[in-house]
Amino acid sequence: MADSLGPTAPPRAQRAPALIITILILAAVVSSFEATMMYTALPGIIEQFHSTPSAAGWILTGFLLVGAASAAISGRLGDAFGRRNVLIVVLLASVVGSAVSLFAHSLAVLIAGRSIQGLAGGLVPLCVGILRENLPRRNLPVAVATVAGAAMCGGAAGNIVAGNIYDAWGWHYIFVVSLVLALVTAAGAVLLPAAVSRTGFAKIDWLGGILFAPGIALAMYGIHESSNWGWDSGKTLGFIAGGLLVLAAWVAWEYFHDNPLLNVRYFASRKIGLTLVVTMLVSFGTLGISGFLGQLVMQMPKIAPVGLGLSAGVAGDISFACSLLGFAIAPLSGRLSRGGRSRNAFLIGAAFGLAAAVLSALLLGTVAGWIVSQLVLTCATGFMLSSLPNLIVEGVHGENTSEVSGFYMVTQNAFAAVGTSVGTTILSQHLIQGTPFSTHASYNILFAIIAVGAVLAFVVALFIRKGTLGETAGDLGQAESQGQLTHLSA
Repeated sequence: MADSLGPTAPPRAQRAPALIITILILAAVVSSFEATMMYTALPGIIEQFHSTPSAAGWILTGFLLVGAASAAISGRLGDAFGRRNVLIVVLLASVVGSAVSLFAHSLAVLIAGRSIQGLAGGLVPLCVGILRENLPRRNLPVAVATVAGAAMCGGAAGNIVAGNIYDAWGWHYIFVVSLVLALVTAAGAVLLPAAVSRTGFAKIDWLGGILFAPGIALAMYGIHESSNWGWDSGKTLGFIAGGLLVLAAWVAWEYFHDNPLLNVRYFASRKIGLTLVVTMLVSFGTLGISGFLGQLVMQMPKIAPVGLGLSAGVAGDISFACSLLGFAIAPLSGRLSRGGRSRNAFLIGAAFGLAAAVLSALLLGTVAGWIVSQLVLTCATGFMLSSLPNLIVEGVHGENTSEVSGFYMVTQNAFAAVGTSVGTTILSQHLIQGTPFSTHASYNILFAIIAVGAVLAFVVALFIRKGTLGETAGDLGQAESQGQLTHLSA
């Protein structure tokens, strides 16, 4: 019943699972590649436009802001109008964003193009929903884990591909790659099984979407600028507080709305609620802080207290090679997740996360030692990023998969941004006088934060019940009887 489309669902064309998975892997790669492809080009853009790091940083932040909103809204729209249809629209919007950026001759136009590109942040929730809609239950965990692993590889490839293109032809041509990749994927998406539409425009809570986006934007702007203004600045606190107030109003609106765009009542589900909590913890540390910390350790000069003196190209090669291990681990995580056992795969990832933090602190003095720590970190992220979407799948009905996956993606992106901001602030507060280098102790503080987050995530995950929705419906049924989850049985 939970995975059924209902007795009135129209007949659906059958497609080979391999074809479906291949197309969705491409879609996940589009999303992750576009998220990371401009990091290597940022210094050159600052120089070309005579800009500041804060202003030029909006080519990254604009993408993340729109991506966070898209992750929530696209999932709900996919549930309403058909996931394949929305997937194609989002991919075509990404093509438009790449084209605008490709021909940009000012920083403002480039930021606008990147913001349009940010709609690609909604691709992964749609991919998860399409997999659940079309694949047998037995094959679903491995398929979800494989697509999630591909997204991780796509993000790592973004640094290598973009770095080489930038060195050879300049940053404009990076957008040629993203444009072609999104266009080819959109053409392939036409081959996916016919989309299933359920509600249409009439029942969409558009105000809920409008309230959500500025709330995220204000809060993330405050977090992004905290490194310039300081965490105790009135402007930083004002933007974050303003964003939180808007989000609070949004939560209240969605909670009392009869047909909300994003059903906040899902947080009353023990499985979904705890899954989102562990997502916050690991996104802040293992996925957020570790994401930028590795590049700093590898690329800082050897004269710094912490630094291996590697070039950007070599550092990118190491990151990409390590990510291949994560892609290989993803199917294993999927197999461990079968039968409603995704919690076990996540627990393994959290344990690896703790080990990676400890090893990183101990082995950052040599390239070989650092590679070992990064391989362990890749194992952590591989198990985490492939098991978390499966935990979402286990905890919701089939028709609500993309909607709740959107919640998950927003949570992951937002807390990774918070972790990045907090981490860079700590490093900036512990500079050696007269140098741009942070102290060894400041790096140890960050490794300790990552380790604590992994331990807390492990403990919280122990309370996540095993089994799929049908097997864990007790807590859901109890919440629904209290009027808290009236839409779970839609």
